Amino acid sequence: MTRLLLLTAVLVAAVAVLAAVTVPPARRALSPSPPDDTTIAGIVHVHTVRSDGRGTPDEIAAAAARTGVKFVVFTDHGDATRTPDAPVYRAGVLCLDAVEISTTGGHYLAVDMPPAPYPLGGEARDVVEDVRRLGGFGIVAHPDSPKLDLRWREWTAPFDAIEWINPDTSWRLHAQGPGWRSRFSLVEALVDYPFRPGETIAHLLVGSSSAISRWPSLAERRRVVGLAGVDAHAKLALRTADAGESRLSLPLPSYEASFRTLSVHVRPERPLSGDAAADAALLMRSIRAGHLYTAIDGLASPAAFEFTATNIHGTVREGSELGVGGAVTLRVRSNAPPEFTTTIWKDSSILTTDHHDQDFTFQTSDAPAMYRVEIRAASPDRVAWITSNPIYLRTAEPGADPPARPPATAAAPLFDGRAAPGWHVEHDSASLAALDVAPTVDRAELRLRYGLGGGTMAGQFAALVVDTPGGVAPNDRLAFTVRSEHAMRLSVQLRAPSADAAGERWQRSVYVEATNRERRVYFDDLTPTGATDSRKPPLEQVRSILFVIDTTNTRPGSSGRVWIKTAALER
Repeated sequence: MTRLLLLTAVLVAAVAVLAAVTVPPARRALSPSPPDDTTIAGIVHVHTVRSDGRGTPDEIAAAAARTGVKFVVFTDHGDATRTPDAPVYRAGVLCLDAVEISTTGGHYLAVDMPPAPYPLGGEARDVVEDVRRLGGFGIVAHPDSPKLDLRWREWTAPFDAIEWINPDTSWRLHAQGPGWRSRFSLVEALVDYPFRPGETIAHLLVGSSSAISRWPSLAERRRVVGLAGVDAHAKLALRTADAGESRLSLPLPSYEASFRTLSVHVRPERPLSGDAAADAALLMRSIRAGHLYTAIDGLASPAAFEFTATNIHGTVREGSELGVGGAVTLRVRSNAPPEFTTTIWKDSSILTTDHHDQDFTFQTSDAPAMYRVEIRAASPDRVAWITSNPIYLRTAEPGADPPARPPATAAAPLFDGRAAPGWHVEHDSASLAALDVAPTVDRAELRLRYGLGGGTMAGQFAALVVDTPGGVAPNDRLAFTVRSEHAMRLSVQLRAPSADAAGERWQRSVYVEATNRERRVYFDDLTPTGATDSRKPPLEQVRSILFVIDTTNTRPGSSGRVWIKTAALER
């Protein structure tokens, strides 16, 4: 017993010494002025018991209220078909209900959006398109995650916003970093967390190099909002690397600790009124416009910040556009301590730095550019304490549109409104499909009737197929006119024979609705479905074109009809 007590005392002493050496400094307590900051602090990207979080919405709101934040955006995992909860005040905190959607190219947060008419999923570009069509605000989540399933890879999609920092990504980067020092920092954090939880998490944060480096090019033609995602679960899984993947977990880091680490400061047009629906609409207008900045509260708080640009056209704040017109005066006001350093960025380069005043101006030229501000603590290796959204100085004329595809000069009909040789259906054993040549006033249409098998997802599908025994080369696209009984996504696939009986496939999903629409799918835009020998389809080897309904965007047990009026190969 004496030896056990001695060993325990030695262990406790070792932990105490390690904590004394490694515990981060307490956050700086700041005066809120200058300036008179009219922003509202809140938290984006929080998981509840509805998916892989530990807390209920009421428990999370209570934790948020204790930290002083005024709004929380819940983002439980889902396919966006669930009707979001209406905005509501809980414990004085405005709670908004959103969703985190898994795609084949990363995760995407959809905020301020009605329920989707079909499950959202599949390729990232399709989910971005669907969220935009439904009027939602889409945020790229944890873009730099070292875990492939979480990392964003579809940088050409027109998303609305991007998380420039995410604590989940930060700890993963430390866990997989080179050398022992990076991984040992996580051990230090576990020791330090009980003493200064918010500060400990803040000192682990790593900004998204992808988001920061790509920001100027992404924003050349449109506003791209940058913000922090807390990605709070209040879970540390014991058997796996992911919160929610194990029933055995510790309640770390707590919601309250996460909310004391960082926050998004939104500048609404007017103060909140207490009416949840009206306040949510007011808040979302400002978030969509990028009228916000991010503060790392675990370094210093409360943050106060203002960034403006002025020329002959007037004065604007972060997130806004200013027309070109004479020299531009940039003004930065904050309550940063004098040892903190303020830097103004112009596109991807530093415009001016080493500013320590709480209020200063800087004049620059009238050349179109994107300006943003970072304020860093005395330690330059730490993440920025304040990161603003950009101010965009733009000309009246938009930039050049991407080059359009040349029009087709030749076509080979696959269905001309009369006979349908080579057309047939395929389906799995649990599903049903039937093909009709349905007469209309002056011609006929192909009509696919389908019913996917019910139960859990098990590869259910139904497909309308046309054989192409000579391949599809030298054509480079498929044009078809299509409608459906209800809004849905249809996967257009090319299939080539392989050693696998199912063949190799490449696909592109298209949106289909109740009105006839002409759709055009370019073969170089297709991506592999499953394992293939080549990234792009070998057109001369393609033997079938398929119009597929599967569980990527259709629920098991669903049924309906799809009509194809015309179909042709083009080049």
